[in-house]
Amino acid sequence: MSKGTTHYTKDTLSGLPGMIVIIEDVKADALAAGLNVHEIRDECERKLTAAGIPVLEEAQWRLAEGRPWLYVSINTMHYLTSYFFSIDVQLKQDVTLKREPSSGTSAATWEMGSIGFVDTPHLASKIRESVGNYLDNFIADYAAVNQPS
Repeated sequence: MSKGTTHYTKDTLSGLPGMIVIIEDVKADALAAGLNVHEIRDECERKLTAAGIPVLEEAQWRLAEGRPWLYVSINTMHYLTSYFFSIDVQLKQDVTLKREPSSGTSAATWEMGSIGFVDTPHLASKIRESVGNYLDNFIADYAAVNQPS
């Protein structure tokens, strides 16, 4: 099962100054099964950079308009010799309420994700593949609304 982007969410990527990448911590048993959060973050940052999307240092991010961040959440549940998993990749940024402009928060303005089931030996590769595919979609959506002039 997968959720996709819409024209509206794609438009929210226009003019982004760059972003930081944050990968949610994963459970110890998933780490023991080979899932490596640092590798996933490094791969995300590499793909963004290769696509010309700036990856910001924390100090740069704090000063960036909208403070955008790419957030990857990976949840797992071990079951016998397999894993149930959910993956959510979001672009979050500062937003304000139209009805109350003085009220602001951080919210997901672009998102893709899925749930699935995989044998333990394939957990890490399946997660890396899925995150990579969602990031490819993100990069395509970003490029579609940030055409070079």
